[in-house]
Amino acid sequence: MSTLTQITVLLTAIVITASITYHLTRLRTAAGYRAAVAAALHSAHHDDLTGLGNRAGLHAALAVAGRPVAMILINLDGTRTFVARFGDRAFDQLLVLTAGRLHHAVQAAGAQVFRLRRDEFAAVIDDRADAAGLAARLVAAVAEPTDIHLTGQPVTVTVTACAGVASLTPHQEAARRLALVHADRALRAAKQTGRGLTTVFHPATKPGTTDGGPVR
Repeated sequence: MSTLTQITVLLTAIVITASITYHLTRLRTAAGYRAAVAAALHSAHHDDLTGLGNRAGLHAALAVAGRPVAMILINLDGTRTFVARFGDRAFDQLLVLTAGRLHHAVQAAGAQVFRLRRDEFAAVIDDRADAAGLAARLVAAVAEPTDIHLTGQPVTVTVTACAGVASLTPHQEAARRLALVHADRALRAAKQTGRGLTTVFHPATKPGTTDGGPVR
């Protein structure tokens, strides 16, 4: 083989290798970009502490719901007293454990659960299902005794919650926001009545009130 032929073969091999390296690098870069975008979207729609969907995740889920659903708001009772007694780290443990219980309960019912703010959660379920019954089960799950670990020593605590239920047809953003208002009104009515209660909002009720009474 002549020197010129050897040089040609060598240059051809270099070009082919460079081309393969370029395309592999592009593929890796594209895959990395897609992974980064997916991670950013996941982070934008999920709560950092509990791993549940957050408020943005709730609205995203409602935006694609093609059928009437029921909204359940769950709010823990007496959290200021809990934090004053056990501290914020213990409260974070409580929230994580509570989120796990709620997630397990709603999965069994074919529903979704989200953490909206510090001690408030929301569940979305098909409106044809027994939303009030699920709300009562979620409240009961929260009230089960929980072990909180403080400086290595487990402490058993019991925390209650109240729930408010409202129905909506989530075709418009305004309707979704109104459902949150209705569920919040029902939740407040339950809390005004006592602890560990559930109240269902009815559209025929005058603004600011609920009817039907608490569901125990």
